[in-house]
Amino acid sequence: MAKYGDTVPLYLFSDLFLRAPELREMFPLTMRNQRARLMTALAFAVEHAGDIPEITPYLHRLGRSHRKFGAEPEHYTQWGASVVGTMRRFSGPVWNAELEAEWHRFLGEITRVLVEGAQLDAATRPARWTAEVISHERRAVDTAVLRLLIDRPYPYVPGQSAPVEVARRPNTWRYYSMANMPRQDNTIELHVKASGVVSQTLVRHLQEGDTIKLGAPVGTLTLNPTTGRNLLLIAGGTGLAPIKAILEHVTRLPVPPWVSLFCGAREPEGLYDLAALRTWAARYSWLNVTPALSDVLDPDMAPSGTAGEVVGRYGRWDGYEAYICGPPAMVDDTVGRLRANGFNDTRIHLERFAGTVATPPQRFAS
Repeated sequence: MAKYGDTVPLYLFSDLFLRAPELREMFPLTMRNQRARLMTALAFAVEHAGDIPEITPYLHRLGRSHRKFGAEPEHYTQWGASVVGTMRRFSGPVWNAELEAEWHRFLGEITRVLVEGAQLDAATRPARWTAEVISHERRAVDTAVLRLLIDRPYPYVPGQSAPVEVARRPNTWRYYSMANMPRQDNTIELHVKASGVVSQTLVRHLQEGDTIKLGAPVGTLTLNPTTGRNLLLIAGGTGLAPIKAILEHVTRLPVPPWVSLFCGAREPEGLYDLAALRTWAARYSWLNVTPALSDVLDPDMAPSGTAGEVVGRYGRWDGYEAYICGPPAMVDDTVGRLRANGFNDTRIHLERFAGTVATPPQRFAS
C-alpha cells in the first residue's frame, strides 16, 4: 500500500462519502490531516491485529474522541465497508474471498471495541461542552490568554488538554492545555499562540461573549506526587500552560517538593506570563523561576540560551523529576540534554505542542 502514497486514503474517503454522504459534514473542508491520521491509526491496528486486548485502551480512547463528531455505531460499519473496498481495489491479485472475510472479521472486532469505548464514556459525561469567552487578553502580537466559562463541570487532571472547535473552522479540532487546576466556577484558562488556523482564530478573532466547543480532555502529562523527588519544570512558549497547571497542583500539596521552573522563549514578548510566575516564586519559598531567551540578548530580563541550555548550566539534577512541554524541536533538544545530565526516561515526562500527525501512543488526535 505504501507505494500508492496518498492515493489510498483519498480513495477510501471518496468511497466513504459516496457510500454515506451525510458523513462529509462531520469532517473539515481540508482533509489532509484526517487522511494521515486515518492511515496511522489503521496501520497501528493492523500491526496489533493478533492481540486486540493489547490495543483496547487505545481504541477506547479513540472511540471516546470520536463522540465529539457525533459518530454512531453505524458510521463505523460504513467506514469498515469502505476500508474493505479500498483494500480490494489496491491489493491486486493477492486479494481473495478468504482475505476479504478476514478483513471483515478484523474490522468488526475493531468496531466493537470503538463502540464499547464510546458507550462507556457516554455513561458518565457528554460528548461536547460549550464554553463562553469571559476574558480575552492579548499578551503579545501572536499570543493570547483566554478565560472560558464552561456550561457544565469539566473534570480533568492538571496537565491535560482539551480539543477545541471554533465556529469559523467547523469540524477542525485542535488541542490546548488548561493552564489551571479544575475550579468550582467551571472556568479554565488557555494559552494560545497563533500558529495555525484554529489558533489564529482564537487569538485574533475571538471576543468576550463568543462561544467555542470543547471535547473530552486527554493527555498524560500529569503530576505523580508520590515519587518523593523534587520537580524540574521546563516550558517553551505556550507550552507553559500545562506546566503552570502542574505547578498549581503542587501548591495544593500538603508538603510541596522543591520546584525549579524554566520557561524559554525566543524574544522577551514570548515570556508572556513571567510576571505571574515571579509572583508565585515570591509567595512560595520552595519555588524558583528562571526565564531564558534564545534569540535576543537581554541579561536584565533572562539568561541567554534555550530553556534546555540554561537548565544544563545549573549542573546536575539528581533527585529531580522533569516535566517538559513546548514545540517539538525544543522538547527533543531538552530531552537529549537531560539524558546527558543523567536522567533516565522514567524521570522524564513530556508533551510536544504544534506537532504534525500524532501517533497512537501519543495524543489521540481527531
